[in-house]
Amino acid sequence: MIRFEPISAIAVKIVLSDALTVADFRQLGPQIDTMIDRSGRIRLLIDATEFGGWEDFKAFELHAGFVKMHQMYVDRLAVIAGRDWQHWLVDTLRMFLHPEARAFDKGRESEAMQWIAEP
Repeated sequence: MIRFEPISAIAVKIVLSDALTVADFRQLGPQIDTMIDRSGRIRLLIDATEFGGWEDFKAFELHAGFVKMHQMYVDRLAVIAGRDWQHWLVDTLRMFLHPEARAFDKGRESEAMQWIAEP
């Protein structure tokens, strides 16, 4: 499940819980696209502490496609990581994705929020 929580006109918090589904990305896409249409660039704070993987391979494919299509419009990406492998993944993805990305430990959401909000 994906929960979308606007922070500002250019920033949003996305909470991942349980296994992600095809429907999750079909719901998230228009919300993100609307923000991009309004402001051109966005910032994302992703809470992955309860991330439960993907329901099936199709959901994983949609997730990968979503990232590929939208990453050029993201200035900053903060991930609140609940597991060590999530830190490693963010560090690895920084080499391939456009946005400036940082991982924050669980319990440090205020630091992630501050980083997302600063000019």
